[in-house]
Amino acid sequence: MVLPSPYSPGATPGYLAGRGRELEEIRSRLARMSALGRSGGPLLAFYGSRGLGKTSLLRQAQGEAREGGYLTVWVTGRDDADMMPELARSLSAEIQRESFGERAKGLLQHLERVELELGVPGAKIGVEVAGPDRARSTGAIESALEEAGRFARGHDRGGLAVFVDEFQEAKISDRRSLLIALQHFDGAPEGCPVAVIGAGLPSLIGAVPEAATFGERTKFAEVGLLTDVAVAEALRLPAHDLDVTWSDQAIEEAMSAAQGYPHRVQLIGEATWEAARPAAGGQIEVGNVRQGMESADQQMTTLFRSRMSKTTEPQRRFLTAMASLGDGPIARAEIAARLETSTTSISRVRQELIDRGLIEPATRGELRFTIPGFGAYIRNDAPL
Repeated sequence: MVLPSPYSPGATPGYLAGRGRELEEIRSRLARMSALGRSGGPLLAFYGSRGLGKTSLLRQAQGEAREGGYLTVWVTGRDDADMMPELARSLSAEIQRESFGERAKGLLQHLERVELELGVPGAKIGVEVAGPDRARSTGAIESALEEAGRFARGHDRGGLAVFVDEFQEAKISDRRSLLIALQHFDGAPEGCPVAVIGAGLPSLIGAVPEAATFGERTKFAEVGLLTDVAVAEALRLPAHDLDVTWSDQAIEEAMSAAQGYPHRVQLIGEATWEAARPAAGGQIEVGNVRQGMESADQQMTTLFRSRMSKTTEPQRRFLTAMASLGDGPIARAEIAARLETSTTSISRVRQELIDRGLIEPATRGELRFTIPGFGAYIRNDAPL
């Protein structure tokens, strides 16, 4: 009997490899909150380019937190919608899921009032809340989180853990509201067991202090490429659960092709599995990896094409010049010279591409592509 693939490109993997350090950081925050009955401290924010598994990291942490006895809530930052009504709805759903019954009646009524108060029909998309309305929004969500955190603590839970994906995409007023709430929780003499963990692109580093200067207290942690050991784990362990093994040669071939990029690892795993079509007790060989690589490469090309289609003409010229010089790290001065301009004149486009997660700083004065293989795609396949 042919077994279904245990790999999941584009979705949360069944086994999250290589993120033990990041998960331990989150566990420590929550343990502090549980042990002391106080807040989880300033914002903990993970950043990195797309495809590195930041969302999967947060989902894994959320699952662990739930199993560990915390109330959890999940929201995604958006620049075209207010976050706070969604936060109130998600928190209400979490409390109802936990089946607190009559004990939660007052808190649910409070959250319903918050949702109605902040989710005003007819609000203009993209318009920032200002003045008294902003203060009202901040105060409403702060009181809701505070009450939920203390409710959790008073009903045999460790506290409330709020997970915010794409933090940098949230409206500045939403970012500010969360940061102000955290600031107040951290200084509350009676303690307020609420922790906020965020994730986003590298532009997150600027988006946090942009919203509030004390956001500089945030603990930023970079999520990078996987080590070879982590790649091997990501491929071998899900297969092992189905009584399928990978030969050492197959793993070495897959590691070389994946280059530590988590999304590509999952693509290779799934394409190889489809090529091998193993049954229980079977083994995946190096030939299966090579056979599956065409499908994995095609899907990566689709991803690259999508990323390029969303760039502007100046950004494409920058990327083309950069790719013509290799895969990196590449000196900014060399890119400017290839474009026949100065390093100062390319600063804006450079920052735009960093904010989009397509390139990133390497050593001082140098840049590199965030996705392995992107430079080769631009050189060989990208439309001019």
